[in-house]
Amino acid sequence: MEELNIIICGVGGQGSILMERIVGLSAIKKGYQVIAADTFGASQRGGSVLSHLRLGYGVNSCLIPSGKCDVVLALEPLEGARGASKYLRKDGLVILSTHPILPAKVKTGELSYPALDLMVGSIRQLTANIVCIDGFKIARKSGNEKSTNIVMLGALVGSGAVPLDAHVVREAMSELMGSKIAQANMKAFKAGFELGEQNKTKEV
Repeated sequence: MEELNIIICGVGGQGSILMERIVGLSAIKKGYQVIAADTFGASQRGGSVLSHLRLGYGVNSCLIPSGKCDVVLALEPLEGARGASKYLRKDGLVILSTHPILPAKVKTGELSYPALDLMVGSIRQLTANIVCIDGFKIARKSGNEKSTNIVMLGALVGSGAVPLDAHVVREAMSELMGSKIAQANMKAFKAGFELGEQNKTKEV
């Protein structure tokens, strides 16, 4: 693998930075060069969070150029549509959690939130490779609704879009989360992994 560019996007508090660290550490364990960078919205919790993760050899910039992203992993649909519109390359892969996190101004009625089918439709104009998962619902069924990020992590690994083995990712989870917390999240990871396998793709 010469280069693989991944965008992880969501809102503050969803754990996207932790996902970036787990994927990055897993890639390092597999012997890949890893460069990462994050950008944040107006507020730490509830604002946009965008993580650039670049794996491979010869990468010399931490930010992914517009239109050069291979995989967009979205913890929130509106953030996923935004990330894909700016960064996704033609025929790239989008793995999208469909559960919305409404901004404060939407909750107060100052702004409206786009319909899910419109957001998915905008992504489909960029690529046919989109996997839609209700990560929140699956996380809740797995015993912890805060594990949406781990469900989506599992879906990414299970999809085959990244050259990472599940056992290596589990090792990275244990190192970064602590073995007890990681173990509590394994059911969510497994559920996401199985969904990713159902939508298996060739390595991007």
